[in-house]
Amino acid sequence: MTNFAFSQPKAYKPQGEGLWRLDGSTRVILMDGGVPWEDVAACVNLLGEEYPQLGAAAQLRNVDPLPGDLVIRVGEPEELRGVETYREGYAVAAGAVTELTAQSERAVIYGLRTILEALDGGGLAYGRVVDYPRTRERGFHLDAGRKFYTKEWIISRIRDMSRNRMNVLWFHFSENEGFRIASDRHPEIPSLHHLTKDEVREIIRAANSYRIDINPALDCPGHLGQALQEHPRWRLNREMAEPLWSALDITRQDARDFLLELVDEYAELFAGSRVFHIGGDEFIDFNHFEQFPEMTAYAREHLGPECGGVDVYVDFLNQVIAHVRAKGFQARVWNDGLFRPDLEEHVRLDKDVQIAFWSNWDKGMAPLKAFLDRGYQVVNYHSEYLYYILLIRKDYTDPDPEKILTEWSPKIFPTHPTEGEQVIPAEYDGQFMGCCYSIWSDWPDLQSEEEVDRRSRDSLRAFGVRCWG
Repeated sequence: MTNFAFSQPKAYKPQGEGLWRLDGSTRVILMDGGVPWEDVAACVNLLGEEYPQLGAAAQLRNVDPLPGDLVIRVGEPEELRGVETYREGYAVAAGAVTELTAQSERAVIYGLRTILEALDGGGLAYGRVVDYPRTRERGFHLDAGRKFYTKEWIISRIRDMSRNRMNVLWFHFSENEGFRIASDRHPEIPSLHHLTKDEVREIIRAANSYRIDINPALDCPGHLGQALQEHPRWRLNREMAEPLWSALDITRQDARDFLLELVDEYAELFAGSRVFHIGGDEFIDFNHFEQFPEMTAYAREHLGPECGGVDVYVDFLNQVIAHVRAKGFQARVWNDGLFRPDLEEHVRLDKDVQIAFWSNWDKGMAPLKAFLDRGYQVVNYHSEYLYYILLIRKDYTDPDPEKILTEWSPKIFPTHPTEGEQVIPAEYDGQFMGCCYSIWSDWPDLQSEEEVDRRSRDSLRAFGVRCWG
């Protein structure tokens, strides 16, 4: 892994000469604060698995510290009052005693990592460090649908996310080439190699322990090739061609019901999650709705005489959005099929949905401004910088950590063919939710798990650095 520093803190003030080190006499003093002390102790114990000296230190509550001790409290550092930190900020005061004041359990982990990384470099210099993230969501979207990734490998990536100060894992488990979680309601769907629900629960527990949000991603109404393998009757018909094997026939109520049954099952498995990514991308070639006359007929019968195929698509998304909302989730969708300037939409997309903005390669795709002007929250999945793909193609190279650090920033979105570079204007800052790095397993057998980890590691680290600071 490239040995570049995680990030420069937002503020540092030296205070005298000296280095604080963790040794056999160090005690960890847990002070009562904004969360139960047991939860703070769990964070310390978690990092103690990575740093044995921390794990071996005695833990005490609310006692006066002695030289060499580490004091941890959950509270508001004075420097962060009135600053937007997403409750992930912290301050470290290093001296004869080192004290960490963190805004939340997640911030405790980040602050401890800063201390422990300094110790790896020889010691923590006396002084006061204040740090916090500039970007709210710092996500990792894992395509574990096309390629089977073991439970152990995914949990290792969760640890890496914590080291990189990333805070949301998107578990993308369904694709044309595979469906990777067991199903009780439709046991015919999962691929031969898949995770059991108990294994997924272990992954969820690991994410929870690192205070990383984990959310499901079940792409629809496209990218359903594996799910439709045993249900060809629910594939979308095309004019003068075979049915589209990867797309759900959203003109059929029983096909919609099938999809909602899957949503229900995995909403239950991911019941503690906050957001459900329902996809919406690459359903069909959005430039050619005329190839699907049954959608036009359905639109005119069910949605209005002026409606067309695109309205059926938006109506379906709205139904799934409402369904996941009723289950207690926010919904997220990809951008490429929505508000296209060459298509007139009469059915309006639900206002309460997050937009995962990944690409503007086609001039028929709506520019970023189309979503901002309509009031949608957006997340930057920039495919030109943040897509690691298992693929060999002349126009593809792995994400470059140097380019991520020097050319890209969180508010630089994909370039539009006619609009050019797209950067979120300051007046839309309230609609900017954050960024996401993605691993897409297009050719699943091209690389082993170990190679995927090795080749993506530095760019993931660079992504975390750039989003934090």
